[in-house]
Amino acid sequence: MHRRLPLLLGLACLFAAGASHSQAEAAKPSAPVFTFAGTIERGKVITSRHTGITYPYHVYLPVDYATSGKRYPVMYATDGQWNFWGYSHALDQRRKPMILISIEEGGDNRRETDFFPDGAPAYGRFLKEELAPLVERSYRTTGERTYAGASLGGLLGALMLSTDDASAPFFRNYLLFDGSFFLLGDKNLKDEEARLAASRQLPVRLILSGATQQGNDKVTAELAARYEGRSYAGLQVHRKTFDVHHNHIAKPSFDWAIDLID
Repeated sequence: MHRRLPLLLGLACLFAAGASHSQAEAAKPSAPVFTFAGTIERGKVITSRHTGITYPYHVYLPVDYATSGKRYPVMYATDGQWNFWGYSHALDQRRKPMILISIEEGGDNRRETDFFPDGAPAYGRFLKEELAPLVERSYRTTGERTYAGASLGGLLGALMLSTDDASAPFFRNYLLFDGSFFLLGDKNLKDEEARLAASRQLPVRLILSGATQQGNDKVTAELAARYEGRSYAGLQVHRKTFDVHHNHIAKPSFDWAIDLID
């Protein structure tokens, strides 16, 4: 259901993508009222046949979506239980002409199944074969897609990138914020090499951030170096370090990253 409302934004909490639920609750400050120029749709759900899990998700539609007749690129962002208001607020402030699909985890700590190497293949199929087709039937989209994930969500992005279609990557942009790349195992590194062997073409924008305080900046730099060292045609790598705690990486990273994408 479309509605425009004044919405309370606890931004410090909402961008804490790596925090636990209890940490997120404890972090909620009072916040000013913000009236969106775009449109918010909340309370949607989708049940995946690949994972067997029902996922809530929320939608942000840009300013004038209802009347413009235009088509828009879509961003798929994980950890919507924490990040939806913050990400949509940032897009709305910039009047970014982009649809945001913000997916919550399907139950407490489900991200620790779906975003890990063993669970990522099924979750990736859910995104690509179930959620994205539903979105593209329901909204006016251009077919250009962005993926955004922080912490374990960043790990998921790296796993999907390493197995993406060599000739036509599913996502044009990968926004991976302080990803838990230390969990990449030998098989995952071999998948990266196999992707290189399949094609030297990789027309994607890889946007990486790292946190210096109890964060993953070192492994983020290593991932960036691996991809830069392969000399892919069409690949753009952007990396930035933020002097913040791991749990606070999403806000500054998103503010920086969305200015790098179309």
